[in-house]
Amino acid sequence: MNPAPSLSGRIALVTGATAYIGRAVAVELARRGAQVVVNGRDRAAGEAVVAEIAANGCGAEFEQADLADAGAVRAMVGRVAERHGRLDILVASGAGASADSPSFRLFMEMGGADFENYIRAHWLTRAFAIQAAAAVMGRHRHGKIVAIGTDAGRVATVGESFIGGATGGMMQMCRVLARELGRDGIRVNAVAMSYVWDAKPRWGPGSPALEGGHGKGMIENLRKRMLFPVHCQDIANAAAFFAGPESDAVTGQTLSVNGGLSTPG
Repeated sequence: MNPAPSLSGRIALVTGATAYIGRAVAVELARRGAQVVVNGRDRAAGEAVVAEIAANGCGAEFEQADLADAGAVRAMVGRVAERHGRLDILVASGAGASADSPSFRLFMEMGGADFENYIRAHWLTRAFAIQAAAAVMGRHRHGKIVAIGTDAGRVATVGESFIGGATGGMMQMCRVLARELGRDGIRVNAVAMSYVWDAKPRWGPGSPALEGGHGKGMIENLRKRMLFPVHCQDIANAAAFFAGPESDAVTGQTLSVNGGLSTPG
């Protein structure tokens, strides 16, 4: 069932890959020939993704690490580099919609701890992984980095002041890193999304004015405004494009896969 193995021989690390979008990305990169390192906090869930990839005749392994812990992320990347001698691809996903991540909140209802939680979940988790991966990639003068985020980082959305603010900072960081790391042969791009039809939100309740039960009211509004449905596989396809040779001339870009919900510049 494999297409032409455009990523054959590549070593790819996908963070937050135990479910939904991260899992779809890991499966797709493996399908295209990469040896995939599946990252997550839940070993059982991670091993299940590895088994799924292996059942398709592709290679994968699991690495347990908390993305919010910079030291744990560095150690994980170090183990991957030691085993394989290099790291070719990083897809930085996860953390933003996990059960302990903050949900939609109105700005005036938040405090300092909330601000820090949003920044850590939506920005610092990406920064930790990118810095660790780039250190390995730079030694070989080649690498593809793809950061997954939300379109709230590009389009002003009520209830997402800090989700969008943190993601907007992350995306600007990626644009700057595309310039800084390009001299080392590393491309850096981002994929932005909005509501994903088959990715179940796992975060806790947010502002009552927005929620209607775990973000249901806000999510239903987003879904109604979309022209086309978006699934995890659509995000995986975009990430695989940035990870593959087809995008060798592309860096510093953000691609929105949002079903026409918005058309950010």
